[in-house]
Amino acid sequence: MMCGIAGIISRDSASLESLLPMSRLLRHRGPDDEGFMVLQRGQALALSSAESHPSSIACHSLKDCKIENFSFEGVEVGIAHRRLSIIDLSPNGHQPMSRDGKTWITYNGEAYNYLEIRKELEAEGVSFATDSDTEVVLAAYERWGVESFSRLNGMWAMAILDLNSRKIILSRDRFGIKPLYLYAEEQSLSFASEIKAFKALPNWNPRANEGAIHDFLFNSLSDHTEKTFFKEVNQLLPGHFMSIDIDQSVYSLQAIKQKCWYDLPIDSPKVPYEKGFDPFKALFLDSVRLRMRSDVQLGSCLSGGLDSSSIVGAMRELSAESPISTITSCSIHKEFDESFFADQVADFTNAQSAKVFPDPNALSEKIDEIVWHQDEPFGSASIYAQWCVFEKAREMEIPVMLDGQGADETHCGYNSFLRPYVSGQLRMCNFLSLWRNLKLLRPTTRKAAGSFLRGLLDLATPTPLSNHFSSRKEERRMKGWYFGRERLLSSSMERQKNLRDHSVYMMNTGMRMLLHWEDRNSMAHSVESRVPFLDYRLMPLLFSLSDAERVEGGWSKSIIRKSMFGLLPDDVIHRQDKMGFVTPESIWAKNECRDLYLKDLRELSECWGGLIGPEIAESFEGFLRGEKKYDSIYWKILCLNRWRKIFGVKL
Repeated sequence: MMCGIAGIISRDSASLESLLPMSRLLRHRGPDDEGFMVLQRGQALALSSAESHPSSIACHSLKDCKIENFSFEGVEVGIAHRRLSIIDLSPNGHQPMSRDGKTWITYNGEAYNYLEIRKELEAEGVSFATDSDTEVVLAAYERWGVESFSRLNGMWAMAILDLNSRKIILSRDRFGIKPLYLYAEEQSLSFASEIKAFKALPNWNPRANEGAIHDFLFNSLSDHTEKTFFKEVNQLLPGHFMSIDIDQSVYSLQAIKQKCWYDLPIDSPKVPYEKGFDPFKALFLDSVRLRMRSDVQLGSCLSGGLDSSSIVGAMRELSAESPISTITSCSIHKEFDESFFADQVADFTNAQSAKVFPDPNALSEKIDEIVWHQDEPFGSASIYAQWCVFEKAREMEIPVMLDGQGADETHCGYNSFLRPYVSGQLRMCNFLSLWRNLKLLRPTTRKAAGSFLRGLLDLATPTPLSNHFSSRKEERRMKGWYFGRERLLSSSMERQKNLRDHSVYMMNTGMRMLLHWEDRNSMAHSVESRVPFLDYRLMPLLFSLSDAERVEGGWSKSIIRKSMFGLLPDDVIHRQDKMGFVTPESIWAKNECRDLYLKDLRELSECWGGLIGPEIAESFEGFLRGEKKYDSIYWKILCLNRWRKIFGVKL
């Protein structure tokens, strides 16, 4: 059940009255129904609203409990829910939900294995009143407590109000597919699916987190720590939960500890490579099968790359007769277009293919709407292309889309994997296999030799010296236009010694950004996005592989490629080029969007001159004159300025 959730713990009725407007700011995440629960003088009350579905009101006897007319005097806790109906479309799925009046849940997510967990609980004598996965998640908590999280296979952010212990339990899925944010004042603590919900609070006065801005501009990172771009807002980290005492008198984000309940299985027992294909294929197909569970129509994003293509191939294998709908983002600029490969996959799988062509002129009109939904600045115009895909899904009335996030990070699909791979193999003295694979990975002996020598240089350079050179390079890049000195990223995170380290690093950094963008783009259009490559059951197998096996035969993602034979066209399986989800950003910047860039670069330096100087606008003008290459920093600052204005953020 993809939704929006929010909640407030407070002794201040003015803060608690913000519950309704907080929910309305999350309407796009759940347009089908709205519900509330409050704890007033020790009594749990379920409330409806003018936007609650009439059938839910009748089913749950909420007619006389409208939140619009409710007095919050004596209320200490309030939780809210916006529903996007995916599993059990009946009014029985209304939230917040309780089975006994003592434990309540507001839940944003899907437990794909809910039928299996339900069967296990029923065998222990537990009975169910609905067909929803939400009730199964709640019953699992009642039976196993916080240990229930490790039994769930899915994505979620949830809040459980346990009146027996007088605590609220906040939990987030293993990889952070679904978001959850926290904002604390002295007398109250609020949480929500999106940061914008906090705008409804009476004392909201957003300030910029300069450390987050630094890491965004110079390391292309966000979501890599619990901190956000908003100094007052933290996020619950992936694979973590919090237990909050509702009777405490003072709240502080620093005082409430996040507890880790899931770690990547980086020390998994070794699985022989040649014996890994069948288990991987079986697990991947089962992951797709589980994520095809839906009471509404579903489809798939299809870029033409190996990852999304594998999902479409698996869907066809699992459902030979059912139609498959795919949506592809295309470009009129051929160097940025993958539709040739997407067309091959659509033909091979007999999919019904739709295409979108992101328009730079429309980007100028929609940029504020996209930034509003994203909550924070984002690193490239490719987010707009993804926005167009989910916009098309809503237009086609496809509320569930499968997508390929997570494969690059777990299978070393990025170009950045090369240096840690070379470094790791040199450390282990695997010279012969390294050279053999390098010649296959790099199309010429000259390129292979260059990578080999760079690896030797990395190996010979002590980490402190490497960090010194990196710092000097960063200082030269910011010289004259950037005046901040705070940072979140520690130097120790910047250098990985082998492929496994790099994979862990990417799972904890880049992937979290991608999931943030995917969640906001999909939910902006009331579409649920599911990511089969992030089934936790795949992780032990993948982390059991050695570095050499991860690029066996000179192929990145070798285990995916070998598992997909017969399910995809050979041309797609054997693709060596990697385009990624890109847009012709540099072309747009020089043409249709040049005025957009110039306006925002100049405006930010005028308003935030203590952080960003006018030299950055002058640098962009040099690009327009053909004196400089395009730099992604231009887009980042454009987006940073839009975010500043939209959310009223001050330094």
